[in-house]
Amino acid sequence: MRGDETMKRRDFCKGLAVTLAAGVLAPGAVLPQAGAATALVGRAVPDDYYTLWYRSERNGVDLRHDYYYSDSLFDHAATEYDNQLALVTLGMAAATGGPWESDQRYWMEGEVGRADYIRDALAKLGFAEVELFNYDHSLNEAPDTVACAVARKTLVHGGRPVTVIGVFARSSGYGAEWAANFHAGPGSAHTGFVAAARQLTEKIRGYVQASAKRQPFGTLKLWMGGYSRGGGVANLVAARLPAVLPQLEKKNTFVYTFAAPASLTAADCPDLQQDFDNNHAADGSLKKDWGTSNIFNIVSSGDSVPRVLPAQWGFYRNGNDRFLPSTVVLEELQALNDRSMRMEGTPLDFEKMAVTEETDAALQSAMTLFGSRQTYYEDYEDAMRCMLQCVYTCSEAEAIRGIILDDAAVVARLRSMEPMQQFPQKKVERCVQAASALSRPVLEKLGSAVPLRAQQIVIPMLAVGLCFELEPDTLQTVADFVLSTITVKGQLSGILNTALCHFVENYVTLLEYYTPADHGMEPYTRREKL
Repeated sequence: MRGDETMKRRDFCKGLAVTLAAGVLAPGAVLPQAGAATALVGRAVPDDYYTLWYRSERNGVDLRHDYYYSDSLFDHAATEYDNQLALVTLGMAAATGGPWESDQRYWMEGEVGRADYIRDALAKLGFAEVELFNYDHSLNEAPDTVACAVARKTLVHGGRPVTVIGVFARSSGYGAEWAANFHAGPGSAHTGFVAAARQLTEKIRGYVQASAKRQPFGTLKLWMGGYSRGGGVANLVAARLPAVLPQLEKKNTFVYTFAAPASLTAADCPDLQQDFDNNHAADGSLKKDWGTSNIFNIVSSGDSVPRVLPAQWGFYRNGNDRFLPSTVVLEELQALNDRSMRMEGTPLDFEKMAVTEETDAALQSAMTLFGSRQTYYEDYEDAMRCMLQCVYTCSEAEAIRGIILDDAAVVARLRSMEPMQQFPQKKVERCVQAASALSRPVLEKLGSAVPLRAQQIVIPMLAVGLCFELEPDTLQTVADFVLSTITVKGQLSGILNTALCHFVENYVTLLEYYTPADHGMEPYTRREKL
């Protein structure tokens, strides 16, 4: 057993002893005994810390972290926020990304190891009957879908069967699927997220129906989580499930999302709304406390991703948004840095993380740039989708041999993208030639100082921007942001430093450090008391 695991178990035992000694437990309360339940599907597991692997986008390697899990985490009503359950849900969401090694088969269809970590996580926690949706697609595809893992365990508690269905939407390593994040569409609902949510809902319904035929459920409970894009889709699915699974009660539907973008307005898609914008009263004012909901959205106050599409355009999430604070308190910054060092990989420097006010300013700049919801759709959406698809398209030659496409190959790639087909062949060729003339001499001069992946995407991204005739400042901003999130090199400023707040390591550290009492109903920054 690893030393840190031993310490965590000792700390847990000490904490439990203190709780009992203090008489916090109600008289007659009985703690669940690990392994006491009989398993009908899957297996009961001991209350313990479990090591879950994840794809670290910040570090560019596969890392692991320990999360506490107990089958008893589902014994209370889902409307009761549970920080321990939130943390392990975050660990499961992080595990949905494919190992970095699987990127060596990036372009391939079929089973190539993209779901290895979520399979491992589900097995460690005792879940069985694992089914995977959309994990077998090439990562070069950019559809309005989401990959997802679904599994089940049925235990007998007190002589009665209880089934927990685990649903975890892919939350990293999406490939070109990520470009659908910018498919907002012409209406006020996010087209890409809505389409993905409707499809996933049907996949879950089909799984539940088939699984129930093999072994009755007893009491049905659902545990769902997702991060970033996966969180945005999970948020919508959670609202839709009661209509398609009437046997699933709200009190038994445990939903935790992290860094989830907002995707609905009050006027759209009532079938995908439940406890919509639960942080605000009908007149738009902030409530004094959260209303009752089983959907909890965990958001870092410095993270710009979950604040897009913006509230100024009327976009919100279902359920209760719980904002983890940003801070400028020196004591807290040091404590966060110390806690971050417990994680594998390069520790975060919380003094360089965006605070709420910086993110507010960056988002306001974006709002000024795009103007209105309609302007974004008409003037920018297709360009953004194509640029992101360029970023996340990678052939065998590029992935394995490090090839950088020549101008003819770049033209062919751009012409294969649906939104680019509106432009004549000659215009695409001219824009590629112009992007090449601007970029190749600089890239050759800089050489290995520019990461290979950045070298591969610069010319197609720039060519897309030229085709759509984006303003130079706009093109520069988008390119800087994309390149910064890919390379994580150099000093970030403005909207760029908010990228650091979107890494899963930030969310894990904040959730482990701040207690639920420190969560806010809106983004905020903690400051030194005068």
